[in-house]
Parts: sequence; C-alpha cells; structure tokens
Amino acid sequence: MGHSRAPVDRHGRRVEYLRISLTERCNLRCVYCRPAGVDEDTAADVLSTRNVVNTARAAASVGISRIRLTGGEPLLRDDLEEIVSAIAALPGIADLSLTTNGQGLASRAAGLAEAGLHRVNVSLDSLVPETYAALTGGGDLARSLAGVRAALRAGLNPVKVNVVMAGRRLLEETELRPFAEWVRAEPIHVRFIEVMPGCGGAACLPADEVLARLRKWYDVEPAAGPGGGGPAKYFRLRGSAGTIGFITPLSAPFCDHCNRLRVNARGELMPCLFSRRRFDLRAALDAEDPVSAVAEELLRAALEKPARYGEEPGPLELRAMHAIGG
Repeated sequence: MGHSRAPVDRHGRRVEYLRISLTERCNLRCVYCRPAGVDEDTAADVLSTRNVVNTARAAASVGISRIRLTGGEPLLRDDLEEIVSAIAALPGIADLSLTTNGQGLASRAAGLAEAGLHRVNVSLDSLVPETYAALTGGGDLARSLAGVRAALRAGLNPVKVNVVMAGRRLLEETELRPFAEWVRAEPIHVRFIEVMPGCGGAACLPADEVLARLRKWYDVEPAAGPGGGGPAKYFRLRGSAGTIGFITPLSAPFCDHCNRLRVNARGELMPCLFSRRRFDLRAALDAEDPVSAVAEELLRAALEKPARYGEEPGPLELRAMHAIGG
C-alpha cells in the first residue's frame, strides 16, 4: 500500500503509534494490572510470531512508524527476539520499544538490543524490596534492578522506569526519595503515572502532589523529554543524570494528542484504551493477503478513534490491564 504518512483520524490526530500485546500472562500479580482470579490467555489464544510480524508489517504499510511490544509480560514469549528482529527490519519502522516488568530482562537485554530493539520501559512501583514484593505478589526487586542495569549496558536508549501512583504510599519519604536519588545518579527516566479507572480499585494519587513533595527536597526545573514521544511532562532535579516525568490521564487528560492504536494478545484491535469497539484481526490475518487486510482494519480503526476516552455512550469498558496491553 505504501502510504508515506500515517493516517489521520476524524479529530485531526495523526495515528503513528501501535501497541501490540504479545501475551496476557505475567510472572507478577500487580493489583492494578492483574488482580487475583482473572483469566489469562493460553498459548493457543495469542497471536503467532507470523501474525505479530504481519500486523507490524501492515502498520508500516499505512505509515505507522512506532511500535511498542507489551503484555502481560512480553519476556515470557520465547520468540521475542525473533519478533523484534523481524519488526526492526521493516521499512518505515523508526521506533521499536518494549514494556516489561524487568524480572527476566538481565539475561536478554543484550540480545534484544542486538536484534534491533531501540528502547525499553520497565514497570517498577517501589524501590523498597518489601513494598515491591507486596505490590507485585512476590516479585524480586533485585531482578528488576539488574534488568535496568543490563538495559543501560546494552545501549537501549532511553531506559524509562514506570511507577504507577496507586495510593498515598508514594508520598512517604522512604518511597519517593529513592526514585529521586536514582535519577540524580543514573541516566534513567522515571515516569510517575496516574492510575486509570477500574484498575483493581486502586486510588489515584494526583501528579501535582508528588511534584510538590519533590519540590520540598530538590530544585526542580522543567526539562525536555528523553525521546520516544509520549504524553509525559518531564522535569530535572538540578544536576541530575536523568529526568522525572508525569503521565496524567486523570488530572490533565491528553486525549487531544492521542496518536495510538492497540492490539491485544488475542488479536483484537482497539481504537482507545477503554473503547468497547473491537476490530477482530483474526480473519484478516488468515486472508490470502494478510498485510493488506490488516492494513484496511487499521485504517478503519483510526477513523473510529473517539475524541476522548469515555465519549462512547454507556459505561467505560473496564478490563484488567494485562488483557489490553497496559
């Protein structure tokens, strides 16, 4: 098809970014993402290597230039390096990234970088080992920190750390200051994220409260982002090696600038994180020319993007985050 520019939706937003979830499975159980008792995919449910790559190929053919691989936990896919290598080789893909909890990243960061991965986001909600274990259902903080260090050594750039602001715990000095000191010492980019509705019943802590607490301890100044786009607003602690960012879907929504579509691990294409509208890509992926068939679905979904989440009549489509790719 060879579109030279990304599709534009009905609200004038250029849709240039596709998130592809590789699995609903995860080796952690964070309350806001994968609450106890939720169903997970089976190996037979998820998109195959070929179908993931054909979805990315279709995206590139309509001018989508940025792809993020998500989950669940994408490192649970043994074929992740194969997927990365194939997508990185596609003409028109300028940015290929991965979101992971980091538990298995230390041993694979170098191989993923060699395969063509550009950058990585590591979900890490506390730097206190006991708190981290409690929040994640038994996760090992040391493993995730080793993954971040391995990503830096492998040259993945930028390395971003995602911290979900669930509850008021983060305002405690023992929880917040370690993130600030980490950013002062190392070239990482910590982003504090307001928790979205329906995420395990977790209460949202507004970004302004966290920023105000940081200003009590540090000289904080606005900063340019580290690259990779996205809705975060960044700040630098004077003299720090990295930055601190805030993603504010609740206190300061950024729907007016949303540029993304999502494909979950079962092959459903979603125009919006909470949209009830689904485009099932399975038939398109089984077509004689799957790339063209999926490309048509991507263009249809781009036109269906709502102006903002919650715009559709009826209640929001609230599903566990592991099931929609974060």
